[in-house]
Amino acid sequence: MRTALASLLLLPFVAAQGQAPMTLEQCLAKAQERNLDVRNAALDADYADKAHEQAYWSFLPNLNGAATHGYNWGKTIDQYTNTFATDRVRTNNLYLSSDVVLFQGLRKQNALKQADLNEKASAKTLEALRNDISTAVVRAYLDLIGLEEQVQAAEAQVNATKEQAATTQALYDAGRVARGDLLDMQAQQAQEEYNVEDLKIQADKARLTLAQLMFLAPDELDGFRVATPHIGELAITEPTDRVEEVLAKVVATNPAYFAADLNMQSADRGIAIARSNSIPSLSFNASVGTGYSGRNFEAVGAPVLDGYSLIGATQGGEGVYAPNYAQRTRVKSFSRQLNDNLNESVGFTLSVPIFNNMGNRLATDRARVQFEQARNNVDKQKNALQVDVQNALTAQRGAYRQYISAKLSVDASDEAVRMATERYAQHAITATDLNVAKARLRQSTSQLINAKYSYLMAEKALDILQGVPVTL
Repeated sequence: MRTALASLLLLPFVAAQGQAPMTLEQCLAKAQERNLDVRNAALDADYADKAHEQAYWSFLPNLNGAATHGYNWGKTIDQYTNTFATDRVRTNNLYLSSDVVLFQGLRKQNALKQADLNEKASAKTLEALRNDISTAVVRAYLDLIGLEEQVQAAEAQVNATKEQAATTQALYDAGRVARGDLLDMQAQQAQEEYNVEDLKIQADKARLTLAQLMFLAPDELDGFRVATPHIGELAITEPTDRVEEVLAKVVATNPAYFAADLNMQSADRGIAIARSNSIPSLSFNASVGTGYSGRNFEAVGAPVLDGYSLIGATQGGEGVYAPNYAQRTRVKSFSRQLNDNLNESVGFTLSVPIFNNMGNRLATDRARVQFEQARNNVDKQKNALQVDVQNALTAQRGAYRQYISAKLSVDASDEAVRMATERYAQHAITATDLNVAKARLRQSTSQLINAKYSYLMAEKALDILQGVPVTL
């Protein structure tokens, strides 16, 4: 009873915990945990690790054993007695063999190095994929909190307009303003409320995009919210980094570039492996075997006289007889036959490739083509990183300039709205003039928010490229 009561008391707390706003770090962790591409890349890395381990074990000799148990009917030659048998014969064979390659043109050494490179490349590929997901999540997260900030700013303006509309309504009822001013104010309020709803729809779409990147289930999406970090003006500073400096840092740390370079080195090892097929190889083998046969008999006791047999005659016509002896036998015991039939062998095998339908040569040519493709991919990856760095720095610098301009515009527009509000209260201007000033403020505020989050997106993109942890 106490347990049930405690569970009921904890339900609201658990629900509240489940609906707590998620930080950017939590969103990143959730997206990477549930992304199927990341899971598959992790499996690829695990597979490469097992292949690397197998390459180590390939240097050791193998050991294989076999055992048979069978019966034979009909005429056959027993392999252990070399006699014909026509009745049912039981046979057993036991066998152990081992062989090891002593030299194979350094094939295994190169295969081991290639497996090590493939394992490292798989790990870097996994890291690069996580970076791609992080970039997408950060963009969606910043889009969402940027739209939420715009919603808050638009709602604040709606509240101010509502107060002005109520004041205008009272003035109109008192006959102090024209009906046109009242209609202009009411139209402005309706337009601003429409803008709020439009921004909320955009925010809902951005929230859905982020939730989809995190693979949230429908029941998780219902209470999904994000924590809005405090982003002050100090977070916006003038960019001073140069493309060459940032690119050097990116190339030195970027996992996608490392993966491409490791794949190129692996392809180079592939050429050496293909060439080893054209080099003579030497291997050593050893085996031991034994067996049992139901036709393998041994004598029991001394021979017993069993009559005489006529074998000829003398010149006088007298018969010549030879004694016949009978010998009792039995099948040799299993353990004795295993010892008697034991066979051991050792040998060396030299294999010299002479002509293999040009297969070895074509395999080497294919490996060389794969190496050239891998080398081109390294250059391609570096060029892509250069483009990403240039775009991010250009976007960051542009966003900074836009932010400074928008900040000045917001300050000026805010003062203009304050003065227009005072003049409207004194009936010095019309509602249309006031609405024009408020429209400029709304536009400047929207531009300021967009510039701020564009700056942050470019900054975080550069952090991800350089391997810097993403935080807000």
